[in-house]
Formats: sequence, structure tokens, C-alpha cells
Amino acid sequence: MFEKKLFKGKVAVITGGATGIGKEIAARLARLGAKIVIAGRKEGHLKSGYGELRKITRNIMAIKTDIRNEQEVENLFRQTKEKFGGIDILVNNAGGQFIAPFEKISTNGLDAVVKTNLYGTWFCCREAVKYMKNNGGKIINIVHIYAIRAAPGLAHSGAARAGVINLTKSLALELAKHKINVNAIAPGITATQGFNEEMVNNKKMIEQLKATIPLQRFAGPGEIANCVAFLSSSGADFITGQIIAIDGGQVLGNWPDFTAFGPLIKKSK
Repeated sequence: MFEKKLFKGKVAVITGGATGIGKEIAARLARLGAKIVIAGRKEGHLKSGYGELRKITRNIMAIKTDIRNEQEVENLFRQTKEKFGGIDILVNNAGGQFIAPFEKISTNGLDAVVKTNLYGTWFCCREAVKYMKNNGGKIINIVHIYAIRAAPGLAHSGAARAGVINLTKSLALELAKHKINVNAIAPGITATQGFNEEMVNNKKMIEQLKATIPLQRFAGPGEIANCVAFLSSSGADFITGQIIAIDGGQVLGNWPDFTAFGPLIKKSK
């Protein structure tokens, strides 16, 4: 599908790159020749993800980073520049949410979700642009289809990620003069390893969720990674400010009330 060394000489930073969709994205870009930097908050996940990705490429670095912390984000990009010489691709994949009715979400809960999804993306974009201005670059923000349309039970995360959509469009205009493309991908429900482990005993819920998707299945992490690879490539040089839904048509069809599923899903921490 892609040339084997499509990203030879390119440097990609992937937040939340040690697990799930982020790890799949990192693996795809690595196989296509990119030098990889994965960032995440949890040492255990970083160590495990680094070990797996190291089997694909030796040009990899893992940096513990809480994207809510400006200083840690600055350190992430400084270390990347020192190790690999620059930054060409930024994938803002890190995020967090939990399911709860609007009136049950505390100020602290709202604050944590907004800081991770919106502030964290803002901080990473701001730092990456410092290193991209001279040579251009690609920024891909991973949001979710519930940033595009209403999602009961995820109002806090939907609002934060909707902010990222507007940020994507605004930065696309502001940064075009520097040849920096900024786009977003809005995945639907994606069958990551973590999702599959949580859902293994919830077959009824799986069928209910699939029934809301016109294509009657969940996305695979590789399908998200394919889109990231395309948007990161020269083939997407004339694409900017776009939001691409990878959801099997779910955003066009039925939409679940997530509050009904909340008790069945382990809350994110």
C-alpha cells in the first residue's frame, strides 16, 4: 500500500504511542522508515511498548511525558531534536475520558479530561511548530466521532475534542505559510487490545454497538494507522484543515446513548 521507505529520514512523535491505536500508528510509521518517539505517562506501558517497537526499528526513543504539563512537553520535543535532529510528524493521539451522565461529572473530572484532550494537544502543537517552521511538517490530531456529533455520557470529552477540531482548522490556516499541514482523524469504536479485553464478557453489548454502525463492525487499529500514514506523506501535501471520520458510517447512522453502557465499561483513570 505504501512505499517501504516512505518516511526514511523523517522523525515522528506519537503521544500515547505505547498502547492501542498509538502503538499501531508508531509501528506503521516505523515500518515505513520513520524514526519514532513515543510519549506516555505510565512507565510500565512505555517500557512494554518500547520493547515491542524496538523489534521493528532501532531508531526509537520513549520519553515519559504528561502532556498536561508544559515543561514535560517542552522536554519531549527538546530531547527529540537532540536525538534525531528535528520533528517532521506529530500525532496527537494521547487522550482520556470516562463515561458518566453530565450532572454526575465533577469539576475535577471535567478539568482532567479537558487538560488531557485539549490542553495537551495545544501544548504539543505549540512545541512541535517551533521545530517545523523552517522545513514544514505534518500534524495529525486523533479525536473521536463523538467530537462531531452529540454523545450522551461523554459530554465532557466530546466538548474537549470538539475544541481540538476547531484548533485543527485554525492551525491549518495559521501554519499554511510554514508548509505545515494540520488534519484530524475521528475514529469510531476501535477494536484495540484493551477494548477487546474489556468487552470479552459483554457479547450482548458488542452486538448492540455494532448495530449502530452501518458497516456492522468495529474499526481495526491498522485502519487508523493507514490514514495517519497517508496524511503524513507527500501524497497529502494539499490536504489541510480536514476532519476524517473512520467509523464505518456510524456518524451518519444510529448513535448509542453511552450512559446505558457506563456500568459495563471499566472507567478510564
